[in-house]
Amino acid sequence: MLHNTQGIVLKTFKYSETSVIARVYTQKFGVQTYIINSVHTKQARTKPALLQPLTILDMVVYHREHKTMNHVKELRPAYTFTSLPYDVVKSGLALFISEILYKTLKEETANNQQFEFLYHFITLLDQNPNLSTTANLHLWFMVNWSRFLGFYPQNNFFYTDRPYFDLTEGAFCHRQSTHSHFIALPLSQLLFRLMQLGAEQTAQLELNKLQRRQLLQYLLLYYRLHIDGFEEVKSLHVLEEIFEG
Repeated sequence: MLHNTQGIVLKTFKYSETSVIARVYTQKFGVQTYIINSVHTKQARTKPALLQPLTILDMVVYHREHKTMNHVKELRPAYTFTSLPYDVVKSGLALFISEILYKTLKEETANNQQFEFLYHFITLLDQNPNLSTTANLHLWFMVNWSRFLGFYPQNNFFYTDRPYFDLTEGAFCHRQSTHSHFIALPLSQLLFRLMQLGAEQTAQLELNKLQRRQLLQYLLLYYRLHIDGFEEVKSLHVLEEIFEG
């Protein structure tokens, strides 16, 4: 049966000389895998650029429950990027975020609140004017995406009584734990401040290169501690080159 749905491209794989397999997070069916034919041909109706990470699509798809892969009848942009594919910082962030989504999005069910969160974030990333307003967006995303994954940090920081963030417990605490999975001052306070900001306000958080790198490493560890099988993020080196190169 044919259905109309929006979708966010997570990742594509080569399927044949002319076709690809696309992993897409759809508004109507959750995460789905589609075979898209005739992408790499001169007469292709679907151009490879339309399947770049985080592209938002209007889709007409064939859908059968419990089928491993379905087919796509039509694709067109649901949102036209103005800068993301052409800006090295934004495209690097898009690659990183799409990998995080690919590793954490598993459900084949609709979740409109989750889809709208991603839609808003992607369009904000595209519309942000420069590096100063973009540099902390991936950190904000990881913190706030954890809410949908079920381990959003407890909002209980207090400078004198609870200055440490325990990564295993997901809460700020009075003293360092016996294990090594905790964040100390000043990074723990910066994490707390980040939690108070909206995505449009992340430029207000002043981080130097070292703090930005350390906080990202801690957030990746936080994900590994709370998600079974969360593996190495291969696009991490892209961010390191962008923000430290």
